[in-house]
Amino acid sequence: MDDMDAAARERRRFFERPASPREMRITVRDIELLRNISRLRLASGAQLAALDGGSAQNVSRSLLALFENGYVERPVAQVTTRFLYKGSRPTIYGLTRKGAALLRKHGADVRRRLLDGIDKERGAGWRFIEHTVAVSEFLVSLELALKDRTDVRLLERGEILEDAPKSKRDRLVKLEASIRIGGSLRKNAAVPDALFGLRFDDETESYFMLEIDRGEMPVERYKNTYRTYFAKKMLTYLEASRQQRHIHDLGLPNFRVLTVTTDQTRIEKMLSALNVITEGRGSNMFLFTDQATISASNPLSIEWMSGKRVRLRLTD
Repeated sequence: MDDMDAAARERRRFFERPASPREMRITVRDIELLRNISRLRLASGAQLAALDGGSAQNVSRSLLALFENGYVERPVAQVTTRFLYKGSRPTIYGLTRKGAALLRKHGADVRRRLLDGIDKERGAGWRFIEHTVAVSEFLVSLELALKDRTDVRLLERGEILEDAPKSKRDRLVKLEASIRIGGSLRKNAAVPDALFGLRFDDETESYFMLEIDRGEMPVERYKNTYRTYFAKKMLTYLEASRQQRHIHDLGLPNFRVLTVTTDQTRIEKMLSALNVITEGRGSNMFLFTDQATISASNPLSIEWMSGKRVRLRLTD
């Protein structure tokens, strides 16, 4: 066995449960950790500790006990990321069916969508894991930014979709529209990475669909327009809004699309593509920022660049 095989085996052991797990007594903290993991789908230990607000070491101990006893998963594809990136990598956790059953016993509404997600996440590849944890990072940062605010509060997916048609409440959030590409109409769907809202102290509400863009798809595609590219997503959102699909399908009176992408250069490409789509008008329905800007602050404090090149905050 060479050194690389030995290192891989050693890393893989970290994701294997011991034959004799440590004894544990389920605590309030354990249930809250499971609730947060179920909301986020996949989350790092650091993100879960930030939401807990207590000792990171105590959270780490709780997560270890939950893992050894089968309530949470450490997706094994993390082994790949530990080879790809230098330095230590955060441990990522997902819920198991045993964890979901425990949540149900404590009054949580465990629906089919959650259980289907558990099955998908167990065998997820490292790209899916990295992307989902990036979405979780945004949502955790947003939640922490709102923690001490009295003028605005967070609306989560379940609360928002209470007014959606019953058949759509537990399904994937999706907006479908017929869009024109290359002279022909094609049906296309935009599936955001997350849906959330803000409710203000004057009882008004704003809704947001989140796109975490890791720079892995083209902004525009000239050869094969049937494949995914970011300009097609923006066109789909625009047409869905024009056709009022957000009202008919989701019961939302309004929405904006937030995009967190890799850098300012890519934002410029997106703005240029949006300018072409809208024949130079742009659109304030789209707000953009880059990863460095949001990592240095939080989603509420920063100024986002709108599709009309106007700087706005989410509370504006």
